[in-house]
Amino acid sequence: MAKKTQNRRDSMLDWWQTVLNETKGLVDDGIDRFRSKDDEDDNELRRDIAELKQALADLNTKVDRLVASSAAK
Repeated sequence: MAKKTQNRRDSMLDWWQTVLNETKGLVDDGIDRFRSKDDEDDNELRRDIAELKQALADLNTKVDRLVASSAAK
């Protein structure tokens, strides 16, 4: 009888170990996905900032040309 109880206990412990391992795997995968999403968002934000800086530089160039052409007249 003691052996049967020991087997049930071991089975239950094995089951809990499996549940915990699977849960840890799920949480780790979720964290990795959030991190990769953050990296994608950061890259998109950097691209947007670079585009805005370029648009501002283009606008400044146009304003400088307009100022120079009105000063020449």
